[in-house]
Amino acid sequence: MELKTEAKENEKIQEILRDMDDSPHILYYTKEPLHIHRHGRRKRVLIVSTPYHVYLIKAKGISLYTRWPNKLLTVSSTQNIISIGTLDLSQGQQLQTFTQTAVSEEISRDVEFKTVQLECASVLQATNTERWLQKLAADARWRTEQLKNYESHPAQNGAQEANEKEDEWSGAESEGSDDSTGPLWEQKQQQLLPQRPREGETSSLFQKAPSRYLAVASLVDGEFTDYTALKNAYIRNEEDILQGDLAAFIKENEGQVEKLCESHYPAFLHAARQCFFISEKDAELVGQELGGATTLARSSVMEMKRAAADLNLSRCVKQNVAHVGSLLRSTLELAEILETVEQRVRKQQLLGAVVSLKQLMRGAAPFAEYALGEYVIHHRVPQLSQDIFTAAVHDFNAWLKLLRESSLPIGTAALKWEGIVQSGSVEKKLRVSEEGEWWVEMSYVRACIRRAPFTESSSIANILHGTSIQEVFEELHHGTYYRNYYAESRMQQLKLDLFEAPLSSEGLDGEATVGELEKYCATALGFVLIEDIVHNVTEPHVQSTTEIICMWEKLSQAMADRARHVSKLLLSDPDYTARMMDVFRLLRSFVGIAVESVKSVRLSPLILSLVVESMSDSIISSWLQEACVEVTQVVLTDTLMPLNATSSEEYHAYVTRFYVDRCKSIELPLPVCGFTSGCVTLPYASMVPAIGDTALRFLSQCHSIMVMDDGAVVRQSELNNVVEMLLKYLSVLFRTVAELLQTHMFSVDARAVLQLAVYVTSCATMSVIVSCVEQQFVLAWHGDCGEARRETLGVPRLLADSATLFAKAVQKGIERLLAAFVAETEDRLQPVAEIDYWKRLVEIRRGTAAPTTTRADNSAGTGKGLVEAMEYIIAMIPKLTAVLQVSVVRSVLGSVVAHAAITTQSNLERAIYSGCRDGTASDFTTLRECVREFELLCAIQIPLWQRRIEGAISGLSVAQRFPLQPKQIADELILWIRRKEAEVAAEQASTNQVFAGIEGAGKLVAKGVERGIQVVGQTVKGGANAITGAASAIKGKRET
Repeated sequence: MELKTEAKENEKIQEILRDMDDSPHILYYTKEPLHIHRHGRRKRVLIVSTPYHVYLIKAKGISLYTRWPNKLLTVSSTQNIISIGTLDLSQGQQLQTFTQTAVSEEISRDVEFKTVQLECASVLQATNTERWLQKLAADARWRTEQLKNYESHPAQNGAQEANEKEDEWSGAESEGSDDSTGPLWEQKQQQLLPQRPREGETSSLFQKAPSRYLAVASLVDGEFTDYTALKNAYIRNEEDILQGDLAAFIKENEGQVEKLCESHYPAFLHAARQCFFISEKDAELVGQELGGATTLARSSVMEMKRAAADLNLSRCVKQNVAHVGSLLRSTLELAEILETVEQRVRKQQLLGAVVSLKQLMRGAAPFAEYALGEYVIHHRVPQLSQDIFTAAVHDFNAWLKLLRESSLPIGTAALKWEGIVQSGSVEKKLRVSEEGEWWVEMSYVRACIRRAPFTESSSIANILHGTSIQEVFEELHHGTYYRNYYAESRMQQLKLDLFEAPLSSEGLDGEATVGELEKYCATALGFVLIEDIVHNVTEPHVQSTTEIICMWEKLSQAMADRARHVSKLLLSDPDYTARMMDVFRLLRSFVGIAVESVKSVRLSPLILSLVVESMSDSIISSWLQEACVEVTQVVLTDTLMPLNATSSEEYHAYVTRFYVDRCKSIELPLPVCGFTSGCVTLPYASMVPAIGDTALRFLSQCHSIMVMDDGAVVRQSELNNVVEMLLKYLSVLFRTVAELLQTHMFSVDARAVLQLAVYVTSCATMSVIVSCVEQQFVLAWHGDCGEARRETLGVPRLLADSATLFAKAVQKGIERLLAAFVAETEDRLQPVAEIDYWKRLVEIRRGTAAPTTTRADNSAGTGKGLVEAMEYIIAMIPKLTAVLQVSVVRSVLGSVVAHAAITTQSNLERAIYSGCRDGTASDFTTLRECVREFELLCAIQIPLWQRRIEGAISGLSVAQRFPLQPKQIADELILWIRRKEAEVAAEQASTNQVFAGIEGAGKLVAKGVERGIQVVGQTVKGGANAITGAASAIKGKRET
């Protein structure tokens, strides 16, 4: 229900009733909201009913929907549905005279709500609501019928009322007649009072204004007089009208007054006659009796005077004796009090002695005019006061010494107290699905208190007992001395024990130095706690809150300086980080206990918080440096060999702990059922779990030193940036790992294919390690870092930059792996570029050469070739699938096979081009046989290779479409051989023609014919040109 108060007291509902000119009296309202379907939505409404109307009010905002008159209300219910409406005018004929106009206005105002269906929470609620509304409607109709009857027959009703009043007054008259002791006037007045309205019915005043007649009657009815009429006439300035009404009333009732006087006059005459019946003789007898009585009274008075004198004398003696007895008793009490004071002073019961001394002063005050009182007041009281003061100062010094000696044990007990007061908190649990999704579930942990004894509770009890000495000084009016002396003494103790305490570091190791600091912190903590106890117990306080705050500021500064000095001394300690952690925990515990335990003032932890924050940054930097050094050693010393798990514990430490088996995105070749028995080879190197252990350990160390609670006493100054700071630390660590992995990759042999494959898988697995670190970060963080959302393993969100670094390392590793694989393949394809390799294959096929080779031949390159290269590739498939992702294996194999095909084609062309040496027909025949051998080899081996590749790994495109096209390559090479053969033949013919021209030219020269000589010269010139051109052509064809 939207009401914050009851409906009867709700201002908004009362305002609605006032605006609708209705009664503020609410007869019924629904305590629980109902529901109405309006504009396609379920809205919450309330029903409020007055004696005249039923209101439908919107629960949200308390606004009016509509209202219905109670006298025309119709209510019905079906299960939990209530239908509310109004009667039609045709159905309400009996109410038409008084309600037709109002009903028309109500219905025309909002036709939408003429009939409404409301949904209740239960059938019981619907039934109760229907019953109440029907009852209200029935009451309203009954009142309407009564009013209708009254207004329809006013004369009959008036007569009936008059008869009822007459019967009542007749009964009163009969009762009055029975009472014979009542006065006659009162009886007559009671008889006339009820008759006045009846007799005045015919009077003009009653006929003109009945209300004015009643006002006049209220002024003349004796004990029933009501002066309200006078007040109203005075306020309304109607005095003249009221006087006129009184005159008319007296004039109309004059006959009644006369009758009343006539009835009382005979009684008055009878009473007057009775007064004369006393005789003179009776009067003389009365005088004699009075004289005798006077004589007796005089004698009695004389005797009474003598008795009074004796009584006064006796009383005086008695008072004197009582006064003497009182003085003696007071003196005895005074002596007893004095003895009590002296006895308590001797027993060092100072507080009781002071109380008794006050009693002694009060008891001796009445004897101040006596010698005893003067002796007690002026001699014994000052002497006893001085004795008490001297003893109090002695006890005060002993108590101050106790405070100084208790500082160290109380502080040590506070630092080592094992009790826990833990508020309610939220517990987080990590959930990882089999599909590789993880999320954080939260549950609430109830507050708990674990009791533990405080070892120095007796010291605190002694301190509390010692504070009672203040009351002694206050009673002796030396409170100022007590407070000043306490402040000076405690400040002196503070200087000696804390401010000016020397720090001896000679001959002490790191542990002893930390122990000295712990002792110093315990003393300071005990001092602060004792000051708080004393401040809360003493009244008036021995020190003001300002003085305590100033003392705390000085003490905090002294502790900060000492902590910094100790941190400098620990720089040379081999366990610097562990010692600094001890100092850090010590300071944080000190500040937390001091600030939370001191209740007299609110201590500020700012000074020590800055020191603690500086130490935490230094410690975290040291941890980060150690983690970086550790991962450097792990990465650089790793051999990049697959990791082996020989037990379930090792499998858990290497795989299950980091949820590597549940990460589906990187497709690691891990056993489906996990570790069963024997030895399981993992696809990544041992450095991966080692790096994960280091990162998680570093994160847990940071969580142990960082304060994540924003309500803690000691916390980082930039609490909102702690997330960024810790994420930056982790980013630095993972960036270092990524750089080390890249450096380590270049140190691997360029031909080490398996090592590079393990490197690629290790880099890919690092994204899962980053996700695990992010999980622990979210679990330990107090705020909302994505607990409600689902994340995917291997796809971190907060450490996405770190995962990107490892993704780049994976890409570079794949490139290096592909280059190594290609280099190994190219090395095995080198013989394909030599024509002798193909000639030997032709000879082996013809049977002219042995198919087997010796070790020397293998070393010379005969053990390499196209078949050997493909065998190497196919043999590497199971090795790669054992350590690489399937998608990476497919990509690498596809690239290597395609490159091998391209290399084979280029090497074959080089071998054929270089095989044409002398240009003889035998050379071209050999070349054609080598090309046919290549085509035949591919036709036989390629289907076998495809089937073996498909059996080794599925989904590889080369298994369906091999990138090498032997038919096309062979056709192109045969065509080239034909062109080459034609060119060689043309060249041979050109050379023969040149030689014939030279022979003809020699014959012409021998004849000596000038013309012949000229012809020969031209012929020689042409032949030379032809020879030069042929030589150039041959040279160009050889180069091609």
